[in-house]
Amino acid sequence: MLGPVVRSVDRLWWARTIARSAVVDSEFYAAQLGLRRLPRSLVIAHYVVSGFRRGMSLNPLFDDIVAGGELPEVMRVPALYAYLLSERETVRIHPWWDAEEHGRTVGGPALEHVWAHRDELIRLRVAGREASLTVSEVRRLAIASARSWRRHRVARAATPSPTATGLVRPVQARDRRYARKVEQAAARAAGPRRESVVVPLVGVDSAQWVSAHLLTRVVPEVVLHGHPRRAPWTRVLGEAATVLPATTIVALDPRAEFTDAEVDALLEAVDEDHAVMPAHRSQDGTVHGIGGAETGGRSPWGILSHHPVDDLDALEAVVTVPLLHGRSVALRRRALLDVLEGDAPDTTAAFARSLRTRVGMRVLTSLRPVFDEPLHVFDEKTPGPRGGGGQQDRDAASVFLDAAGYDVLTWRPAADGTVEPRLQWRRPHPGAERWAIKICAPAGRQGAVWGDMHFARGLASALRRRGHTVVIDAFDARGRRTAYLDDVNVVVRGPYRIDPLPTGVNLQWIISHPDEITRAEMAGFDRVFAASERWSRLVRQRWGIPVTPLLEATDTDLFHPSGVQRTDEIVFVGTARGIARPSVVAPLRAGIPVRVYGPDWRPFISQSAIAARTLSHADLPRRYESAAIVLNDQWPAMRQHGFIAMRPFDVMAVGGRVISEDVDGIEEVFGGAVLTYRDEEHLVEMLRADPDEIFPDATTMARISERVRREHSFDARATVLEEAAAAHRRPVATRDRGRPSQDGRDAAL
Repeated sequence: MLGPVVRSVDRLWWARTIARSAVVDSEFYAAQLGLRRLPRSLVIAHYVVSGFRRGMSLNPLFDDIVAGGELPEVMRVPALYAYLLSERETVRIHPWWDAEEHGRTVGGPALEHVWAHRDELIRLRVAGREASLTVSEVRRLAIASARSWRRHRVARAATPSPTATGLVRPVQARDRRYARKVEQAAARAAGPRRESVVVPLVGVDSAQWVSAHLLTRVVPEVVLHGHPRRAPWTRVLGEAATVLPATTIVALDPRAEFTDAEVDALLEAVDEDHAVMPAHRSQDGTVHGIGGAETGGRSPWGILSHHPVDDLDALEAVVTVPLLHGRSVALRRRALLDVLEGDAPDTTAAFARSLRTRVGMRVLTSLRPVFDEPLHVFDEKTPGPRGGGGQQDRDAASVFLDAAGYDVLTWRPAADGTVEPRLQWRRPHPGAERWAIKICAPAGRQGAVWGDMHFARGLASALRRRGHTVVIDAFDARGRRTAYLDDVNVVVRGPYRIDPLPTGVNLQWIISHPDEITRAEMAGFDRVFAASERWSRLVRQRWGIPVTPLLEATDTDLFHPSGVQRTDEIVFVGTARGIARPSVVAPLRAGIPVRVYGPDWRPFISQSAIAARTLSHADLPRRYESAAIVLNDQWPAMRQHGFIAMRPFDVMAVGGRVISEDVDGIEEVFGGAVLTYRDEEHLVEMLRADPDEIFPDATTMARISERVRREHSFDARATVLEEAAAAHRRPVATRDRGRPSQDGRDAAL
């Protein structure tokens, strides 16, 4: 009942805040709606109700998609509203105009300044080039392109000059990463090789459309094509190929990002007789298919689809497969035009079948880009006609399954219209097991920065040293179709619940969010471990479940002393988690400098305190070792229940120094080398002291560091998990785990 009322109040507040600003351009917004003019009040109302969700913008120098990537809650609130409430001087608001740099010149928010001085020149920079235009000129260009947005019509560009290689880089609707993709395409067009480039804009949002057109003012070599959202992929590809005067063409799937090295690798692997594709991964991180095979279904089967990406490690770097699978391909232009001329195929499956009659297909198995977002375009509801291949393609697919360590038991129909194999894993040696580590992190670039992912990689390396085959499943792959192959499932329980599987031994390792764990959740596992002595004891007493304490650990492959010189910097690494974390905010408020590495801090601290939004995991050991002090705090529930975070283990492993919130057992685990504070006042007092005076001497710290690496490594934890799995080992088969008691004790502790 209250939902509509709350939403209405929110929109009214957004509208009032935006109305007080002087940057609303009613004519520009009306152009996006296909109108000449619209009252300012109606423009703002449309924007806050629905326009901002389509990437529509109230100002031609404010790209809602780009700005939204810098601001909090952008999927819930309009980007312009969030901008007006932030440190405006520090927000990147446009992909090609550096408003931060301009703001430093004028001494304030650049957008407001240039909008009041429209004859002022600004510089648009793309791919190492720049163009100086007045704000009025940029506005005229933006309005002109906005008028063509809904019609998907772009201005005709000159045909590119003949080149050795060409790039088709589609951009789809809702792509929050579009600016990086388009700029990469522009850099290849403007670079030394002068690659010919077509960027099809397929059903894109307004901001994507307008910014892409402004880019061509700086790099006119980029050719834009406009397409409606439901345009067939083969038509988009065909129109691009027609105007690309390149000998070899690479077309990239709009869902994935590629490095230049990956694009070059695809182009360089093409020859007269073969097209080339990458080993794409689906959005859940599993293999999308290293090529396709006609195995008897309505659609080709993606070879090794739904398998963990780790299974590709056993394959050769370049393999030949029966069919293209997916929308990323590099091939000779002549072969592409041959496939698309005349009665052109209208689905990706039909295209792959037709391409097969002209060239062979190779896969670069080390190129594994992830579909970081779902497909919002190229609607193909009707599967292509069943093709040939049959047993021949099954035999070809079996070669890769054999190389990956599997025997085919049978072939069976699947729900997606394919026929897929039922497999059996072949043990490389007696005693080897197949372990699957399941985590709460997403796949791809987004999940790569999660601590859960680094946790899983450290544990996987330790288990592999013990002779096991180990795969890592991102959250969306927790119940993948090929999970029946795994002997042991280790659920690393973070912020989300992951249920046990009906096959294999199921171990649960709870490392955070103990307040959300229920008795019912734990009851299905063969063994449960928790990173807290106190909480494990409480669960045993209250629910009668034998939870074993198993603290977090450190990856000693990375975290060990390197002799880097210590600085006087106080460091914090981590996300803001949507709250004003006291270990960061309290020192800054007291005037103590803290270098903060992590996203989402903008609403809570000054931008000047943010050293970087990200810090690679490989750089963490040196950053921790070189810091005078590393700050640590916990989720409130973790602190309450005695869960020690991973950070103190990592810092101590490199010989660093930590000041942390007090957590039950932390001083005993680290032998007094990790100092704790009682409250914010105590923290500030400690940070104002000389670190050499409050921490143990160097010899003692080195001894404790060595003990942490020995006793709290992932190798030590792997030994415990292996023993637990051995105690419950039995054939991989579906088991009835029973139902947890319904006596009212299933609520979280």
